[in-house]
Amino acid sequence: MSRLTLPLAHLSVALLLAALGAGCVKAEVAPPAVSVPEPKPTVEAIDTGPTSYEGDIGGLSQEDVEEQFQALRPRLIDCVRRASDRLTFIGGRVSLRMRIDRKGNVRWAYLNDTTLGDRDSERCVLQVVQSRTWPRPLSGEGLAETSFDVDPAESPVAWPKYKTLALAQRASAATRKCRKGFAGNFHATAYVGAKGEVLAAGVSPPDERGEEASDCIAEALRDLRVGGLVADQRAAAKVSFRIP
Repeated sequence: MSRLTLPLAHLSVALLLAALGAGCVKAEVAPPAVSVPEPKPTVEAIDTGPTSYEGDIGGLSQEDVEEQFQALRPRLIDCVRRASDRLTFIGGRVSLRMRIDRKGNVRWAYLNDTTLGDRDSERCVLQVVQSRTWPRPLSGEGLAETSFDVDPAESPVAWPKYKTLALAQRASAATRKCRKGFAGNFHATAYVGAKGEVLAAGVSPPDERGEEASDCIAEALRDLRVGGLVADQRAAAKVSFRIP
């Protein structure tokens, strides 16, 4: 009897086909991986109110603004002259800054520098500019500033530095409550009489938020008595100093 001999390669193929036919081998195919994104956290909607325009600074016609200031100058100077009827030595430099809204109204105004030394005069100046309608900014809101000088009818006495420093220290203690919450410095000018009484006082704040505090500071300064600093003083002295 003859034997049939198959090559090794044919034998392997035959065995594999037999196994598949008999159901002995079942190919397992893994399903493709699916990436499922994690759910995003729910964010609660918060109503922040109306949009603020504080950061929107537009342009102003400098020529138009100067024209308005020139028209107001007699009234501004009159604020000081009315005070000089009471105290002939009142005078000095006034610098003010203001912000004008889109309709030409003054949003805020403050004296960023003043050596008048009379709070009533300073408030009068602010009221004059706030009552005026100004040129509308070209876009956003506008910033404007001006300054002017008024010479006193009578020149006050000047103090030496050591007396000025002594008054500043007393003023710092007397006005501490007024300045609570403010990081910047207030600058004050006071007129001190021959008996040590403060005849008048004015204040410039660090920014527009300090106008109310300036009223409080000026009132506190007027209540000071500095008799020990006026030895041999025969007329009113004008003293300007920083309140730390």
